[in-house]
Amino acid sequence: MKLMYSFALSFLLLMANLAWAGDKIAYQNWIAELGGKTNEAYTIADPNTSFGSFCSGEQCLFYLHQSFACSPGAKYSVLMNSPSVSTALTMECTVINGNVFQILSPFEVVLKATQVGDTIGFAVALQSGAFAVTRFSLVGAKPAIERVLVEAATSKQREQKEQKETPKLAPPPVQMTPKSTPNLNQKAPSKDISI
Repeated sequence: MKLMYSFALSFLLLMANLAWAGDKIAYQNWIAELGGKTNEAYTIADPNTSFGSFCSGEQCLFYLHQSFACSPGAKYSVLMNSPSVSTALTMECTVINGNVFQILSPFEVVLKATQVGDTIGFAVALQSGAFAVTRFSLVGAKPAIERVLVEAATSKQREQKEQKETPKLAPPPVQMTPKSTPNLNQKAPSKDISI
């Protein structure tokens, strides 16, 4: 009985670690949401502020979601500081489903900054001349982001495989039929005119 209980517990723990499409997985202070075609890894500093990576297909980006107003399409400068990278980034204000997100670029620089250390900070210049500074935990960021990037890459591979496996149906042959069939046995009318 004890062996069976131990086996059942091990099986449940194994299943809890496997992610299926639509799963939410916690990696310490980060969450990975795996949805197949869209995947996201993020952490939250407070109820109105988050930082994360979002992938649609194999297109991925990093974003900040903060409560201050910005003009959609406008680009701003933001200072990023982590144990491995301190630099200025470009941030583009984008509205998605009614929420304002600031898309960070270049992607590779932000990715590098998330791979080492415990915290990352962003300082955004405000119109008043002050800076809005926000810090986020990086504890769990590396495995969460890696998982999302792997899911993004495999979603593209799955999509290509599905396209190859879907049989392409040929259109049916076109049959031409005349609207009226001439009667070849019928005598042609005479062209003589009689009065």
